[in-house]
Amino acid sequence: MPTGGSYGEGAELRDLQQAAPLSASEGGGAGAGVDLSQRVAFGAPSTQPGTPVTAGAAAGAGPGPEALGLTQQPDADMQQLIAYLPALERMANAPGASRASRNLVRYIKSRIPPGRG
Repeated sequence: MPTGGSYGEGAELRDLQQAAPLSASEGGGAGAGVDLSQRVAFGAPSTQPGTPVTAGAAAGAGPGPEALGLTQQPDADMQQLIAYLPALERMANAPGASRASRNLVRYIKSRIPPGRG
Protein backbone atom coordinates (compact mmCIF):
# COMPACT_ATOMS: atom_id res chain seq x y z
CA MET A 1 0.00 0.00 0.00
CA PRO A 2 1.52 3.36 -0.99
CA THR A 3 2.21 5.82 1.78
CA GLY A 4 2.62 9.56 1.93
CA GLY A 5 -0.89 10.58 0.86
CA SER A 6 -3.48 12.51 2.79
CA TYR A 7 -5.43 10.90 5.60
CA GLY A 8 -8.10 8.60 4.17
CA GLU A 9 -6.55 8.14 0.72
CA GLY A 10 -5.33 4.64 1.66
CA ALA A 11 -8.89 3.47 2.29
CA GLU A 12 -10.06 5.08 -0.96
CA LEU A 13 -7.28 3.34 -2.92
CA ARG A 14 -8.13 -0.01 -1.31
CA ASP A 15 -11.81 0.41 -2.22
CA LEU A 16 -10.89 1.24 -5.83
CA GLN A 17 -8.63 -1.80 -6.09
CA GLN A 18 -11.32 -4.10 -4.70
CA ALA A 19 -13.91 -2.71 -7.13
CA ALA A 20 -11.70 -3.17 -10.21
CA PRO A 21 -12.19 -6.56 -11.88
CA LEU A 22 -9.03 -8.65 -12.31
CA SER A 23 -8.33 -10.25 -15.65
CA ALA A 24 -8.08 -14.01 -15.76
CA SER A 25 -4.47 -15.10 -15.72
CA GLU A 26 -3.34 -17.12 -18.69
CA GLY A 27 -1.03 -20.08 -18.53
CA GLY A 28 -0.88 -22.99 -16.22
CA GLY A 29 0.46 -23.52 -12.81
CA ALA A 30 3.89 -24.76 -11.92
CA GLY A 31 5.11 -27.46 -14.27
CA ALA A 32 2.60 -26.70 -17.01
CA GLY A 33 3.51 -28.47 -20.24
CA VAL A 34 6.01 -30.85 -18.65
CA ASP A 35 5.34 -34.54 -19.21
CA LEU A 36 6.44 -36.30 -16.05
CA SER A 37 5.18 -39.73 -17.07
CA GLN A 38 8.58 -40.67 -18.57
CA ARG A 39 10.70 -39.55 -15.64
CA VAL A 40 13.28 -41.91 -14.18
CA ALA A 41 13.82 -42.05 -10.45
CA PHE A 42 17.24 -41.01 -9.22
CA GLY A 43 18.08 -44.43 -7.79
CA ALA A 44 16.58 -46.40 -10.69
CA PRO A 45 18.79 -48.74 -12.75
CA SER A 46 20.33 -47.24 -15.88
CA THR A 47 18.28 -47.37 -19.06
CA GLN A 48 21.59 -47.58 -20.98
CA PRO A 49 23.75 -49.99 -18.96
CA GLY A 50 26.39 -50.37 -21.70
CA THR A 51 27.02 -46.63 -22.04
CA PRO A 52 29.68 -45.10 -19.77
CA VAL A 53 28.74 -41.90 -17.99
CA THR A 54 31.66 -40.19 -19.76
CA ALA A 55 30.23 -40.89 -23.24
CA GLY A 56 30.40 -37.66 -25.23
CA ALA A 57 33.02 -36.12 -22.94
CA ALA A 58 36.57 -35.34 -23.97
CA ALA A 59 37.92 -37.67 -21.26
CA GLY A 60 37.11 -41.11 -19.96
CA ALA A 61 35.59 -44.21 -21.50
CA GLY A 62 33.23 -44.11 -24.46
CA PRO A 63 33.10 -41.97 -27.57
CA GLY A 64 34.41 -38.41 -27.39
CA PRO A 65 32.68 -35.14 -28.28
CA GLU A 66 32.94 -35.90 -32.01
CA ALA A 67 30.20 -38.52 -31.50
CA LEU A 68 27.79 -35.73 -30.65
CA GLY A 69 28.07 -34.30 -34.16
CA LEU A 70 28.29 -30.75 -32.86
CA THR A 71 31.45 -29.65 -34.61
CA GLN A 72 31.49 -25.90 -34.94
CA GLN A 73 33.18 -24.24 -37.85
CA PRO A 74 34.67 -20.87 -37.05
CA ASP A 75 32.60 -17.97 -38.34
CA ALA A 76 34.02 -15.38 -40.74
CA ASP A 77 35.25 -13.08 -37.95
CA MET A 78 37.05 -15.91 -36.20
CA GLN A 79 38.63 -17.02 -39.48
CA GLN A 80 40.01 -13.49 -39.89
CA LEU A 81 41.42 -13.57 -36.37
CA ILE A 82 42.99 -16.98 -37.00
CA ALA A 83 44.72 -15.48 -40.05
CA TYR A 84 46.20 -12.76 -37.80
CA LEU A 85 47.26 -15.26 -35.14
CA PRO A 86 51.02 -15.14 -35.89
CA ALA A 87 51.09 -11.36 -35.45
CA LEU A 88 48.90 -11.55 -32.36
CA GLU A 89 51.19 -14.19 -30.86
CA ARG A 90 54.21 -11.93 -31.38
CA MET A 91 52.34 -9.12 -29.66
CA ALA A 92 51.31 -11.35 -26.75
CA ASN A 93 54.87 -12.68 -26.32
CA ALA A 94 56.46 -9.22 -26.34
CA PRO A 95 57.86 -7.88 -23.06
CA GLY A 96 55.21 -5.94 -21.19
CA ALA A 97 52.32 -7.54 -23.08
CA SER A 98 49.03 -7.31 -21.25
CA ARG A 99 47.23 -10.28 -19.79
CA ALA A 100 44.31 -9.44 -22.08
CA SER A 101 46.46 -9.86 -25.19
CA ARG A 102 47.67 -13.26 -23.99
CA ASN A 103 44.10 -14.29 -23.18
CA LEU A 104 42.97 -13.20 -26.64
CA VAL A 105 45.59 -15.45 -28.26
CA ARG A 106 44.56 -18.35 -26.01
CA TYR A 107 40.91 -17.83 -26.90
CA ILE A 108 41.59 -17.74 -30.64
CA LYS A 109 43.69 -20.90 -30.38
CA SER A 110 40.89 -22.64 -28.49
CA ARG A 111 38.48 -21.90 -31.35
CA ILE A 112 40.64 -23.53 -34.05
CA PRO A 113 39.00 -26.81 -35.08
CA PRO A 114 41.10 -29.97 -34.53
CA GLY A 115 43.38 -30.71 -37.47
CA ARG A 116 43.45 -27.09 -38.68
CA GLY A 117 46.01 -25.73 -36.23
